[in-house]
Order: sequence, then structure tokens, then C-alpha cells
Amino acid sequence: MTASDQQHPVAAQYLKDLDRALIGAPDDVRRSMLADVADELRGLEGDAARSRIAELGDVDTIAADARADTTALIPAAPNRGYAIGTSITLVAGWYLIPVFGWIAGLIMIGAGTHWTAAERRRGILASVLVILFSAVALVAFRGTAVWGIGLAVFAVGPLVGNIFVASWLRDRWGRTTVPVRATV
Repeated sequence: MTASDQQHPVAAQYLKDLDRALIGAPDDVRRSMLADVADELRGLEGDAARSRIAELGDVDTIAADARADTTALIPAAPNRGYAIGTSITLVAGWYLIPVFGWIAGLIMIGAGTHWTAAERRRGILASVLVILFSAVALVAFRGTAVWGIGLAVFAVGPLVGNIFVASWLRDRWGRTTVPVRATV
């Protein structure tokens, strides 16, 4: 049974028009709006139904207002400036201010409010593992005929590894925020 069942033909047509106008609105908003208007029109006959419909207004206006109300409640995406700054600090910090710049990047990851705790832990752990791997390569090849390989890994490893970590973190920034359900 639909909202237009058991309604005067004028009211039933108005509800059908409203249903059509609400196409694209969230389902819960659409159902709620139709139910509310159907309740307003239930039991009204002829002129009383026409009068109440005139008070309610045009269905397209009602639908536009419902959509505007729902989009106003959805939070804006968080500013990516912090994520980009963290990425730059993490990658460039290792080279510009050796060790301390990189640690500042790790601290920024830990303080990032739009990453989950698990994402922050993974980002920090991955960055630390990249540095440890690079340091082990440097030490392992030290004093051998191929010491240049260890030096190259130590020079390039943190750059490449932290670029991947930073990129992953930038992509995740604000992705896990719980959307606010719009109610009308």
C-alpha cells in the first residue's frame, strides 16, 4: 500500500508528483517526506484537499528544500593541507634536517585527526621499517667491495619508501570520517 492509497484523487496525484520530484533524494528523506505529506492530506476531500495542497506549495519547491536540508547536514571534506604538509615533512625532513625532520613527520602523522588510529600506526610503522631497512643495508655492505649498494639504498630508500607512505596517508586523509545521516 502506497502513501497515495486511500487518498482523494487530487491528494493522490499530488503525492505521485511529490514522489517524482523527490527522485534522487536519500531514501529515508523521500519516505519521510511522503509519509508526512500523506498524513497532512489523509481524510481531506475535494476543496479541503485542494486548499491544503495550495498551502503546502509546489512539489518541486518542497523537493528542492528537502535536498538542500540534507546536503547542509553533510560535513565538508576535511582540508588536505595538513596531510600534504605531513607528507612533505616526512619525505623531505629526512634530508633537510637529518633524522629530526623525519621524526617531526612521524609526530605529525601521530597528531593527524582525520586518520584512524590504525592508519596512523601503519604509517609510522611503515616509515620506521623503511629507515631500518635502509640503515641495515648501509651497515651490511659497509667494508665490502660493493659498499656503494648499501650507500645507494641508504640514500634513496628513505625517499622512495616515505613517498609511498606519504601518498598512502594523503589518500586516506578524511576518508574514514563517519558520514552524518541527514534527517528532515
